[in-house]
Amino acid sequence: MSVENYIRLYANSSSELIELMQMLYPSSPNEFANKSCFINEHIKVSVLSLSERTMQWLEEDYGVRVNHSLSFRYFSYSDCNSTDELIYVLKQIVYRLNCDLLYQPNGDNPVMVRRSGILLFDDYFERYFGKGASDSLREQNRIKITADMSMEEIMERCVDKFGEDFNWFMLPEEKREAVFVPELRLELGDDDPFFDGQVYAIYKCEANDDMLFQSVRKDGTELWRIYHLTYAHRREREGFPIRWNFESGQEAAEFIINQYVKDNESCGITLS
Repeated sequence: MSVENYIRLYANSSSELIELMQMLYPSSPNEFANKSCFINEHIKVSVLSLSERTMQWLEEDYGVRVNHSLSFRYFSYSDCNSTDELIYVLKQIVYRLNCDLLYQPNGDNPVMVRRSGILLFDDYFERYFGKGASDSLREQNRIKITADMSMEEIMERCVDKFGEDFNWFMLPEEKREAVFVPELRLELGDDDPFFDGQVYAIYKCEANDDMLFQSVRKDGTELWRIYHLTYAHRREREGFPIRWNFESGQEAAEFIINQYVKDNESCGITLS
């Protein structure tokens, strides 16, 4: 199935969107009252402001906050592959712009939505673009975590990406040894090896009782674990509280992010 010559992509960032189009399609934009156009030998790209009514309708129907549309028209004499061109542009937008998106081929039902940082796809998306196309966009949408990133920086990236919907937060320094660490000590017991070092509570999940703890050992090594606290206020039976072990804080954060994305991708919301 080929992509139609007239397609739309919605985004909520106008100035950044125009700058991105200027980068991808170098030309002098033709300015109109509510539209900017970029033209080269293959394609005409238009950035159009949406009406208040359309913005409200899209938010009500699809949960996206958008205020501009991006449309493409490929010239009939062009040798440009519209499918390849569009997937390239989609990757650039997903990677470079942190905004809600809604892609509707030719104004039909949407086959891709990004809301609050989460990408959702209809089965028709890969019928348009081929097998694996959605995975390639998910990779562009992923938060890239490196070994030199601090836990503060990672949390800032998550908040920027997912907004107020993200259900983990970082504890302030003055609270990292209070309340939760004593409870963990009660549930594990004083003789647990995790308490051979200084223990800190780093991240907390608002949706349940999962918490990320760091143990800084006397030899300078670190242990990172997520514990699901039971709040029994006493030593738990063997195997509890449930835990997940990690080699580093960055590895633990990546697990948290991947689980959050997976939970939201499988929430059962349809696009049409």
